[in-house]
Amino acid sequence: MRKSTFSGVLLIAISTFFLLESCRNDAYLTEKPPVPDQSFSEEFDTTAAALSRGWVLNNQSDPVGPTVWQDGGGIPPFFASYSNNGTYAGFIGTDYQSTSAAAGVISNWLISPKVIMKNGDKIIFYTRALTYSPGYTSTDVTDFSNRMRVRISRSGSDDPSTFGVTLLDINPLYIEWHNAPGTYGGVTYTAADIANAYPAQWTKYEVTVNGLTAPVEGRFAFEYYLDGGGYGGYGSGIGIDHVQYVSAQ
Repeated sequence: MRKSTFSGVLLIAISTFFLLESCRNDAYLTEKPPVPDQSFSEEFDTTAAALSRGWVLNNQSDPVGPTVWQDGGGIPPFFASYSNNGTYAGFIGTDYQSTSAAAGVISNWLISPKVIMKNGDKIIFYTRALTYSPGYTSTDVTDFSNRMRVRISRSGSDDPSTFGVTLLDINPLYIEWHNAPGTYGGVTYTAADIANAYPAQWTKYEVTVNGLTAPVEGRFAFEYYLDGGGYGGYGSGIGIDHVQYVSAQ
């Protein structure tokens, strides 16, 4: 009788132990592993080196022109880089010759390598516009309006059609930069207007990834976008430098 009772108690104890262990260790089956740190930086000291690291260039302008994203924007470079770790131009840029039209649609893409994105991640970069002097008058300096969008693709594809989310739109109203307020081309520009134009000096921008339901393997992109851009329309050129992708902790 005692032996039977002891065996029964032992069986219950063993069963309870394994039940508790099972409950305690099952969490890993439902909890997703943390996303590895995806942080990286790109100086664009050379375009060739950036391409070898997974960056992609794609000019979708209509009609397409001869300009792609390249070292310093052109030869010679548009201006000095924000930062430079080599002997080349030290930044990447493109210009209004992205289209061959006098006033076509410029859509010239600089697409990042694949990265596992999650809400709260940061995209940090520096950009500025190319300015011309003289502009409308002998004392004017202008960029003839530049615009650039920061967009993301949730699919990891480098096809521009998959970049359906715009995180930042710099100068969507096509405000021209001028070195002083005044009337140019029949349009009056105040100091407040000029402050909202594409910056004429290297300027830092920071955008936050948001709107994702879960981490995804995606890409981000810089789209030089001008509706009505070209040698007779909007645009001069822009540069991008010191890009950072910073994973949220």
